[in-house]
Amino acid sequence: MKKFCLFFVLLTVFVSCDDGDLTLEEIDLTSTANVQACIMENEETQEGVTLLFKINGTETLILETSDDVFINEETDFQEVDGEMVPVPRTKTLNTSQASCYYRSFNESIGSSYFCDELPSNISSNLEYVAVAGTLEVTTVEILNGSVVESYEHTIRLREVVFTGDNGQDVRYGLFEFGTIKTAVTN
Repeated sequence: MKKFCLFFVLLTVFVSCDDGDLTLEEIDLTSTANVQACIMENEETQEGVTLLFKINGTETLILETSDDVFINEETDFQEVDGEMVPVPRTKTLNTSQASCYYRSFNESIGSSYFCDELPSNISSNLEYVAVAGTLEVTTVEILNGSVVESYEHTIRLREVVFTGDNGQDVRYGLFEFGTIKTAVTN
């Protein structure tokens, strides 16, 4: 009986050993990193921005979209159960409309990785691509009295599936990407 128990324990150890592949159980840059764009002044970017990113040391979350998403126009509202709720602008992920990526690097990176004209020589060691889901952006005016100072865009991903280059999936019903402001253009 002792030999059988030892065999069972050894079998469990060998079967459950990790093969060394990097895996990711969740993508969490929601509270640790701010949304950025390449050209930002006073924590605001320009209307029509198409590349946003979040950086936390060696981890990044990248969002690419068309130039009609982050526009200086408040999103519409509709009545649902007696309450007015915003109707977000939407784009389908993993299409020409929008793409989202998670990348992990061997070393810390900065915004220059995305914004410099010369390509970076820093390679990623793990990448997850959003293969399904919807990008939702809700826009509100930021007022100073009755004057619009800027627009704030809340970015969410719904029913998103990230698939890693290791074959692993990470899924979210709702993923809060973050917020970014766009400056008022005259």
